[in-house]
Amino acid sequence: MSINTDASIARRMVRARAARVSALLLGGLFVGFLLLVTVFIEYRRAIDWVDHTREVISAVEALQSALSDTESGERGYLLLRDPGHLAAYEEAREHSRRLLDSVGSLTADNPVQQDTLKALRALTAQRLDQIGEVLRQAAESGLEQALATIREGKGASTMAEIRRLTATMRAEEDMLLARRSRHATILELLMIAYGLLFVTVTGWLGYTTVRRLELDYQAERAEGQALALALQENRILLDEVNHRVKNSLQIVANLLRTQALRHRSQEVRQELLDSSSRVLAIAEVHRRLYGDGAVYDTVELSDLIRSIAENAVPSSGAGGGEPAMSVAVGTPLAAPVDTAVPVALIVNELLTNSYKHAFPDGRTGTVRLDMEVEGNEVRIDVADDGIGLPDEVASSGGGGFGLNTVRNLTRQIRGRLEIERLTPGTRFLLTFPMKPGTPTQA
Repeated sequence: MSINTDASIARRMVRARAARVSALLLGGLFVGFLLLVTVFIEYRRAIDWVDHTREVISAVEALQSALSDTESGERGYLLLRDPGHLAAYEEAREHSRRLLDSVGSLTADNPVQQDTLKALRALTAQRLDQIGEVLRQAAESGLEQALATIREGKGASTMAEIRRLTATMRAEEDMLLARRSRHATILELLMIAYGLLFVTVTGWLGYTTVRRLELDYQAERAEGQALALALQENRILLDEVNHRVKNSLQIVANLLRTQALRHRSQEVRQELLDSSSRVLAIAEVHRRLYGDGAVYDTVELSDLIRSIAENAVPSSGAGGGEPAMSVAVGTPLAAPVDTAVPVALIVNELLTNSYKHAFPDGRTGTVRLDMEVEGNEVRIDVADDGIGLPDEVASSGGGGFGLNTVRNLTRQIRGRLEIERLTPGTRFLLTFPMKPGTPTQA
């Protein structure tokens, strides 16, 4: 089953582009949030200014009321001669002065109002002095003198001017209040609109992100299922190929063996049988690498050598005898392919050589195969108690095709081969380094 990698790449590109767009949107939302905070702060300032303006208006109204209270205290004392009205007059007088100071503080940032307040302060002081003068005349010269002063109308004109100034200040503050209220309303509407926009965009971004993640998950899940199916198919195909390779190697070995049995020449027959044995050794390595529907990158060397040794034992010869086999390869060792194949061929050649040359004419004896790991080296010892090798074969470079093949394979695995003549028999000692990182078991 083929997998559409172009669709996968396109989806990754779309996902990356969506991530960039999301990052830009998140950046825009962050900037918008800052703007929203700024608008809110400005709105709060506008509300504060509205409250401030209303406070000024209230202070101006209270000032005008306090001045009216001073006049009421004056009239009440003149009509009733009640000292309690004088106390009310004094209290209203002090209250008026405090209100003037309060209005001055509240309008300190408004030069126009400060100019008006300056005139209002002078008129207020003048009006309070006029009321004080009338009260003094009433106490010292009598009521007629005080009433005559009132009839002159100076107090009324001063009070009229005070009312005009307070009305002017009130009108100025009303205009400020209207303007600031309008500004606050605009900011409030802007804040609400932007808040709704912020929530809408955030919700849309969250929904699209979740939806996109869900679609990506579904697509990746479908692709994973397709990949799993393709992997299963590849495993089946690989298993089939490996099975056919193994069968082909066995067929080749059987053909060589069949050809050997039909050939008249003993020398040719033996060479064909040796070739068949070599093919079977390679087939055994292949079976262990690709058996059971799995693929391995290492071979368990001790089991492989034990299997090679069992397959190398010849059938009973003409004399009816068969050399005994002694195998001691108990040390587990996982070897890579480029080591396992040469070692399997070397062991096969050494065992075949022992069986072929050490026990002629149906002689019996023993072939011993040992393997052990010492430090970072592997030692394989093949010995027999047969008739032994001739001197020219045991020497370096001597021997036939099989022994020369062993020497070449030994160089391939960076090992060394020692041949020792025993009494009786021959010993082959193969030593080669174990690659770093090769797992072993105790």
